Amino acid sequence: MKEDIAVIGLGTFGFELAVQLSKLGHGVLAIDTDEKKINAIKDEVSVAVQADVTDEDVLRKLEIEKFDKVIFGMSNALESIILSIAHMKKMRVKYIIGKANTRIKKEILLKIGADEVILPEISTAQRLAERISTPSILEKFEIDAATSLIEIKVPGKFHQKTLKELDLRKKYGITVILRRHGASTQVISRPDIKLEMDDIVFVLGDEAVVKKVFVD
Repeated sequence: MKEDIAVIGLGTFGFELAVQLSKLGHGVLAIDTDEKKINAIKDEVSVAVQADVTDEDVLRKLEIEKFDKVIFGMSNALESIILSIAHMKKMRVKYIIGKANTRIKKEILLKIGADEVILPEISTAQRLAERISTPSILEKFEIDAATSLIEIKVPGKFHQKTLKELDLRKKYGITVILRRHGASTQVISRPDIKLEMDDIVFVLGDEAVVKKVFVD
């Protein structure tokens, strides 16, 4: 069963987040003080409410503590966010995700009780810089602090070599789990699979190690 999620603040980020979560099957409560934004989103989500979340009584009427996650879609009104989070902690809201535009604000929100804080602008800038700097990395998914799943182009030095020859797991502690060749994708089940030009592989392991091994 999909989680019920409250999204507070319907700027560009919050609006799009609420709509996408709704499309993915989540129950979404969208909250903003601006009536125009509420009217714009009311047909896209489960419930849209014009409300001031700095008021504890309002939060209780919304039964905000019943939601699986509460996500702040705005980052500028720091005092309002802090006050809202303080009320939510008192109400024992299950999981609070804040949004910040600086690392200092992120630390503040974490200290006052947010379970997680995202930095979308900084994260986007980092991803763009990395994509420009390392174009062979097509996508990456962080699994935990020490492990990522990285989609990467096979470097020239690996062409016509088998995974057995490369022995990446033993030498570097990283594992190739999928190989994409043209339109076909195969799960790596045998060490005699030979890597070819234009192959793309999915590698599981430490990101820094994967870059060191795979980037020409």
